[in-house]
Amino acid sequence: MALLPYFVLSFLFFFLSLFYVTFHSSNNRVMSAAAAVSQLRGLLEKANLLIPKISKIYPNEEQWEALGDISKSLTTTATRIENAIRASKESRAERAWKESEKLRSHALACKGELLTNGRLKQPPVFRRNITTIFEGPKDSKFDSEDVKVRKALTRQRCEQIRQLSPSGVISWAMAYAPSLWAAGSMSMEVFTCLLDDIEPDQCPPWPSIIGETLHMLLDDEEFLSASLEYREFLKAFDCLPDVRLDRPRKRSRLDNGHSEGRTQMSQTSPFDEKREMKHMYTNPDPVCIDRLPEPFQTAVRESRLWKWERSQGMKTTGCLSTLFPMDNTQDVSLTIWCGNAEAYNINDEFELELAASSQHLK
Repeated sequence: MALLPYFVLSFLFFFLSLFYVTFHSSNNRVMSAAAAVSQLRGLLEKANLLIPKISKIYPNEEQWEALGDISKSLTTTATRIENAIRASKESRAERAWKESEKLRSHALACKGELLTNGRLKQPPVFRRNITTIFEGPKDSKFDSEDVKVRKALTRQRCEQIRQLSPSGVISWAMAYAPSLWAAGSMSMEVFTCLLDDIEPDQCPPWPSIIGETLHMLLDDEEFLSASLEYREFLKAFDCLPDVRLDRPRKRSRLDNGHSEGRTQMSQTSPFDEKREMKHMYTNPDPVCIDRLPEPFQTAVRESRLWKWERSQGMKTTGCLSTLFPMDNTQDVSLTIWCGNAEAYNINDEFELELAASSQHLK
């Protein structure tokens, strides 16, 4: 059989190679979406250029037959490409969920480590993230058009992150470096998947390092200092339950390092020890009472102190307090203010026995 015109063979080879690389590679990341669009567009342009040339050639019978077979194969292959694109589009959410599994696990681990140890795993990443989220990527006179487009898309992602709750923004900032989630580095499907997953179901008890860092950024970053949106975010964070910006570290507030060397249990009952108060902690946000188990929660709400505080519109409550002794080897007293009748009910429910009584003589 005579050879087919060279441009027909080259066109066929290019088309089939593109289909194989794009849709049959075992590595889903061999070709980017932009590259696939570019090559398919180039393929279409070449096909359009080929059409007027067909009318100017004089194939023999075998070549006519070959051209017919090739055109049918091209039609079949084009249909397969169309079906593959449709299937890929329909499965993108599922693929993004699977692809983002390690990233979601990483975010969960970062949050768990922070809440357990009270320390940020990567403080520079957290600070850089907060700044980027509220300021966006910085422009340069040397940015190419492609870079300008990516930065514009990244600013849109920053805006989406800012729509999260304060806890959602914090969870994102501690988990994913800006270079990871910027446009061009992460697909929109994966970004959206992570964004939907990062929002906590409940507000975590953020350690003081988070509030301290956020306030230091306000003073250190010129853009954040002038940003009304960042100040609103900071205000919302400060109002979260369990947020305490001024509480010191656990060791410094309790024992100042004097608890080392406790090797033996005292033979004296703690009831008989001389106790002198060193610290009292109280005045938490009233929402903390919601986390008390029953019957204590109801008992607190029936106390006169609780009702008086609420009638005065107070933003804290004295119904829950802890008393720390001078001796850091001694136990801490937890005090809960209860309604009188409710306290007797607690006595009955937990079978508390009368241990001491004061009789007033007339």
